[in-house]
Amino acid sequence: MKFWQSSREVSLFVVKLVKKLPKERSAWVIIDQMIRSSFSVGANIAEGFGRYKGKEYPRFVSVALGSANETQYWLELLRDIYQGFGPDIEVILLKNLETIKMLTATLRSLRQR
Repeated sequence: MKFWQSSREVSLFVVKLVKKLPKERSAWVIIDQMIRSSFSVGANIAEGFGRYKGKEYPRFVSVALGSANETQYWLELLRDIYQGFGPDIEVILLKNLETIKMLTATLRSLRQR
């Protein structure tokens, strides 16, 4: 599943970015939420795939899509606050947007069945 691989890359990029960010309370709050949401994408895809034959799969893909959109929000906020990390964050934003597009297409396909 290409979208699972893409979501995993986003999570790995997020972890690498977090190690570079300042140790400030405002950054910590955003980082915590961003880690949770980015990890949730892949976890929901994996759990949903385990139920692929059932009716629950589209729900898990939908939850993953919501988490990917939440991750996008946190990344954009982080980029605006810590502009010096803009290039690093842009790479993650693009990879996350790719994940969002694949999840959206998958969800449309599943709903047409």
